[in-house]
Amino acid sequence: MKSYSLKWRLVSTLLIVFILLWSMVFFWLYYDLQKRLQHTLDERLSASAHMVARLIQHLPVEDLPNMLESVNAETAAQNLIACEVSFFSSQISSHQKVIARTQDAPENLSTQNTGFSTWQYHGIEWRSYTLKKGQIQVVSAEKLELRASLLTQILKSVLIPLIFTLILCVFLILWIIKIEFEPLDQIAQHITEKKQHLSDATTYLRSLETQNIPHEIQPFVESLIALIQNLHHSLENEKSFSAFAAHELRSPLTAIKTNVQLSLLMLKQPHLKADKLTQNLEQAESSIQRYQQLLEQLLLLSKTELHTQQHLEHSAIGRILQQVITELAHHPAAQTQLLQIDWESLTSLQLPASTIYMVLKNLIENAYLHAHSNTVIQIFMQHETLIIQDQGVGLNDVELNLLTKRFWRKSAQNTGHGLGLSLVSVLLNKHAYQIEFMHNIPTGLKVVISKI
Repeated sequence: MKSYSLKWRLVSTLLIVFILLWSMVFFWLYYDLQKRLQHTLDERLSASAHMVARLIQHLPVEDLPNMLESVNAETAAQNLIACEVSFFSSQISSHQKVIARTQDAPENLSTQNTGFSTWQYHGIEWRSYTLKKGQIQVVSAEKLELRASLLTQILKSVLIPLIFTLILCVFLILWIIKIEFEPLDQIAQHITEKKQHLSDATTYLRSLETQNIPHEIQPFVESLIALIQNLHHSLENEKSFSAFAAHELRSPLTAIKTNVQLSLLMLKQPHLKADKLTQNLEQAESSIQRYQQLLEQLLLLSKTELHTQQHLEHSAIGRILQQVITELAHHPAAQTQLLQIDWESLTSLQLPASTIYMVLKNLIENAYLHAHSNTVIQIFMQHETLIIQDQGVGLNDVELNLLTKRFWRKSAQNTGHGLGLSLVSVLLNKHAYQIEFMHNIPTGLKVVISKI
């Protein structure tokens, strides 16, 4: 999987966007400014020609050279616009006579067309305006390189601040991104520290909930907390599972081995006692069944933990409860204890039928084992909550908290492996249900199954 820096990608993206945007603005400004500058300077050429024409139009012809010498000197000093004045006279056939011209003006000004025109003279481009009024022709001209120089100076005055602004924006973006990404950097640095226990990582992430962190990474932090907690819980379960499973599996295996060895010794004796041999084999078979039951529960528990929650239909409680009662009818305690069931209150739960069957069987069987003789075990529902309560010996507060712990048994003499209620809790949690154990008044245990 390719990795990349989110910060640098964000900076580069913003930088490219800024450059493209400002480039578009700059080219639009260049085009618009060039057009407006061309129009303004053309208007200046036209205004210059009209001004000269107005000055000389009402003067006598013999005074024109003297007056134009002063105009020529002033225009030459400015060295901005070249100007030429021609005079048409009836004594000079059909050709005009140049009576005044600015210094360094092109010699072909008098030959330009009326109005605006662009042309070259000795490799230099000129822009001119020709005005004819009566016997007077006035031509004003300007080098295009002066216009280009003026446009360049204006663009430089715009472009240089634009570049400095872009550089400043880059540094501001880097600083802002560094500040805003600091929570993510701290989280990544803390989590990636070596030799850190999962509980420490969880504690650190939980402390972030009380701090000011961006809303955008809040789901990420919450998901990370849940993931680490689940991982920590799974590892702790695996440790306890390995330890207790090894102990629980050792007992039936030892019993099987002992009974088989005794049976072999008895077979070697000359006077074989069939009843003793049968008793040993029956004990071995009982240990095998206990071993098989333990393995089935372990496999079912493991399969349940890996099962993903799916959308389920509601399952009727009454029909499944009747199946459980029928199966447990031969249980020794079923003959001395009374099941009091409010069938009308039993509706349905959003659980698979197999899950409801497993839950009811484990809970009723536990009630049979731990309730007093000739007592009542009540089963009913209230507001989509299933309740099972007995009048047995009950449990203290510490024992109530240990009921769903794997391999826990109240006494070593109790039958079972301590996995039934753990399996029930896992099954219910997988489908967004919970099981609660509480004291029954005046005595016994009360079990409540409800939706989370």
